[in-house]
Amino acid sequence: MMNKKKSLLFVLILGVLASQEILAQNNSLSSSPYSLSGLGILNQVSTGKTNALGKAGIAMKSSTSINNLNPASYAGIPLHSFFFDVGGKAQFDTYETAGNKENSSSANFSNISFAFPVNDKSGIGLTLTPYSSVGYNIDGIETDIEGSNNSFSTIVEGTGGLKDLKLSYGYNILPNLSIGSYASVLFGKIQQTETNVINQNLLVVEDDNYYRGFKFGFGTQYELNENFSFGAIVNLPVRLSGDQETSITQLYDDQIEVSTELDDFKLPLEVGFGLQTKLNDNLYAYADYKHSFWDETDQEDYIGKYTDQDFFGLGVEYIPNENSLKYWEHIEYRAGVSYDNGNILVNDEETVDNYALSLGIGLPLRSTKHSMINISYSYGQKGKISNSLIKENYHLISVNLSFEGIWFVKRKLN
Repeated sequence: MMNKKKSLLFVLILGVLASQEILAQNNSLSSSPYSLSGLGILNQVSTGKTNALGKAGIAMKSSTSINNLNPASYAGIPLHSFFFDVGGKAQFDTYETAGNKENSSSANFSNISFAFPVNDKSGIGLTLTPYSSVGYNIDGIETDIEGSNNSFSTIVEGTGGLKDLKLSYGYNILPNLSIGSYASVLFGKIQQTETNVINQNLLVVEDDNYYRGFKFGFGTQYELNENFSFGAIVNLPVRLSGDQETSITQLYDDQIEVSTELDDFKLPLEVGFGLQTKLNDNLYAYADYKHSFWDETDQEDYIGKYTDQDFFGLGVEYIPNENSLKYWEHIEYRAGVSYDNGNILVNDEETVDNYALSLGIGLPLRSTKHSMINISYSYGQKGKISNSLIKENYHLISVNLSFEGIWFVKRKLN
C-alpha cells in the first residue's frame, strides 16, 4: 500500500513542480524530493576534515582528528590524546524541471563523536551520525474522483530518517599495518502524512515507519613509507526490520489505528579503497573508490530498481608550515571533487548521478595543537532535466568543531 501511494506521488512531482511549490524544510535533515525513495537520502557528511576533501579519507589515520571512514584509522590516535568532534550542516537547493524552478533549504546536526587510545597500539571511538534523511512537502496534487466530475486535493509531507550509532576499534598489528572493525546500530522513524480534502471533508492518513538493525564492517590501513599509505574497508550487508503504525483521521469521526510489519529493507555489501600520498612537506592528496552491490539486494522501489553504485572522491590539502609559531601558517586549505551514479535506476533507464566540488579551511584553536574549526562548502548537482528526473543543484555548508584534549600526562615539578 505504501509503495503504491509513493509511486503515484513521484509520478506527480514533475507536474507539481511545474505549477506549485515545494516548501522549505527548515528543521529537516533533507529537503529533496529524491528523499521519497527508500530510506531517504543517505548521509554524505562525515567528521572532521574529510567533508572538504571530496569525501575521501579511507587511507587517512586519526592522528590529528577523528576519521570515521575507516575503523583501522583509530589505531593512529596519539597515546595521550582525546578527540571530540561535533558538526552541523546547512543545505540550499534549487530544483528544476523543463518548465519551473523552485528553492528549498534544510539545516541540522551532522555528527557527534569522540575517540581515545586504549594503549599505544590501539584506539576506540563512538560516533552518532544521521544514516539517512527524509524531508519533502508536496502541495497541489489534484486527483479526479472516478465516476464523477469532482476531484480532491492532497498535501503530502515526509520527515524523519535513520540514525547510526557506531562503535569503532583499530589496532596496530605491525608498526606500519593496522586493522579495525566496527559495530553500529541503525534506528529511526520515517513519517509520511497525507492530507486529503474531499468535498470540504478532511481525511488525514499518517504512516509512521520504524526501522532498526545492526551493521558491521572491517578496515585496514598500510603505510608503505612516510609518503604513501593505502586503506581498504568492507561494510557487510544487513537487513533492517520495520514496523508501520498507520492512523486514519476523518473530520467528525473516530481515529482508526492499524499496525503492520514492514518488509525488511536490505542494505548491500560495500567495499572501498583509498590512497594517501604526501606530495611534499606541505601538500597531501587523497583518492577513494567505493562500490555498493545494490543489485544483489534484488529490491525495487516505487520509482525503479536498485542498481550497483560507484563512488569516486579526490581531495588535496595544503598546510603552509606545521612547525611555525605563526597562526596563519597553521591554517589548512582543502579542496576536493566527488562523483557517484546513485543507487536507483529510474524507470529502468536513468540513474541519478551526483557531482560535487568542495572547498574547505581548517582554522586552528589555540587550546591544543590539533583543535580546529573545520569549515567546508560544496556545490553539487544531482539528476538532470528529463521526463523521469528532476535536476537538483545544491550548496552544502558544513562546520565541524574538532577538539583535542591531553590525557594522563604526569606533570613534572621542579
